[in-house]
Amino acid sequence: MTGTVKAARWLASAGDDPAGCLREWRTGLQGVVLLPAGRMWDALVVPEILGRSLLTAIARSGHSAMGPALRDSRRQELVLLMASGSPPPTRLHRAARYLTSGRWLAVPDPARRVTGLSWLLPPDGTGRLFSPTDVYPLLASHRSAK
Repeated sequence: MTGTVKAARWLASAGDDPAGCLREWRTGLQGVVLLPAGRMWDALVVPEILGRSLLTAIARSGHSAMGPALRDSRRQELVLLMASGSPPPTRLHRAARYLTSGRWLAVPDPARRVTGLSWLLPPDGTGRLFSPTDVYPLLASHRSAK
């Protein structure tokens, strides 16, 4: 099984109808499905410039726990998939939001480019996600530097 197939199956398993998600990605016009946050992952949505800064800082810190990161070029945001059930940051950047149970995220197929959405760091299919212990201190230090 290729990495993108494994990643697609992992992502689709968050939905109510995983086979339907895979079918929509493969044959649908948009190549995007809505998946519920809070089941397998939560999502931290931040302005793209902040998100890229966070990714650079995490990479420099030597932590190997880089999870999936989705880029929304229309909204100029990055979405970091976080461990499900993670407590949201105590204080968010004013343009950031945290998606968990009851919220939905538009997710493209990891193997297909769609207008406006692309995987900056695609999922690897193993369930690796960003950890709050890696992301939140960097988010707080960025906030205090402003």
